[in-house]
Amino acid sequence: MKKHAIKVLAIVSQLNRGGLESRLMDIIRNLDFSRVQMDIYTYRMDAGLLDEEAKSYGCKIYYNKPLTVKNMFEYVHYFAAFLKKHPEYKIVHAHQDAWCTVFCKGAKLAGVPVRIAHSRTSIASVSIENFAKNIIKIPAKKYATHYFAVSDHAGEWLFGKGNVKRGKVEVWPNAIECKKYELNGERRKQKREELGIEDKLVILHVGNFTPYKNHEKVVRVFYEVCKKRKDAVLILVGKECTPNARALAKELHLTKRIKFLGVREDINELLWAADIFLFPSIFEGMPGAVIEAQAAGLPCLVSDAVTKQIKITPLVTLLSLKLSDKRWAKELLDIQKMGRSNQLEVMRQKGFDVEILVERLTKFYENATKDERD
Repeated sequence: MKKHAIKVLAIVSQLNRGGLESRLMDIIRNLDFSRVQMDIYTYRMDAGLLDEEAKSYGCKIYYNKPLTVKNMFEYVHYFAAFLKKHPEYKIVHAHQDAWCTVFCKGAKLAGVPVRIAHSRTSIASVSIENFAKNIIKIPAKKYATHYFAVSDHAGEWLFGKGNVKRGKVEVWPNAIECKKYELNGERRKQKREELGIEDKLVILHVGNFTPYKNHEKVVRVFYEVCKKRKDAVLILVGKECTPNARALAKELHLTKRIKFLGVREDINELLWAADIFLFPSIFEGMPGAVIEAQAAGLPCLVSDAVTKQIKITPLVTLLSLKLSDKRWAKELLDIQKMGRSNQLEVMRQKGFDVEILVERLTKFYENATKDERD
């Protein structure tokens, strides 16, 4: 007798081109929907940029009222009521870090047997917003049946060091479509021509302009690089949430040497066009942008505040944020000398190819619901 596909409800705020959503879309693109039917619950009423593509693979997308700190207690029951109307979902996979508490508790009230809390970050900075998240996250351990994390660092943040040490937290790498990022020399040349950077030293940063991405550090380090290299240009890719980086670029007279490209769909080609990848984040779980840069064979200078597990290949150099901008600039120019190298086989062996991850995830879903389906 043929078994029906397992129905999984994945939770995200909205399917846009952020790191989390990009990794989830990589999974959806490679998922066998005859084995796993993955649908998406969003807590936004408007559509995301990736919704139509997700639907083309077979996903249903549910749009719901926004979740906030003010309505979080009521939202538990709102989500439980949703699940009671959809008893077909035996797995709820919450990708929303601190908000996993809300969705796992709601799923428990609705009687969903498999409740996954998936940690994708490791908040270290001090702010009112982050203080709230550090409080909200605490009960997630109580209501989740399975603890997932993109790295040990991310796992410790949501589930505690003890659970990581005891092996209760499963690490699921932020796997990508490795083949998509393998260097194409001809397209590298064409992209550099399109951007007018044929004869330049190209430094690239990819990430939405949020405080923890540390864009002001990126600009200040670039300022120091410019003192040494008159041919240097900086490319910034991501949604501009704050004007700080532009204001600093103007103050340092770097406007003509920095390209603000906004949200892009051609990240792989921009990685090919670049010479160095700069990523001084204040905290991260397992940044997909650095994984993509390594798949593209690009030397990377990364903050050591990011999990050390990001050093998948020899292309990554970790550096302390306590060091001066001048020291960062020196290190950046030093690693540029190593040149590019193909590291795809290393990444596949370490589980960062999405094809390998999807098969592993599918088997997990099948085993977790075996009793329900027998």
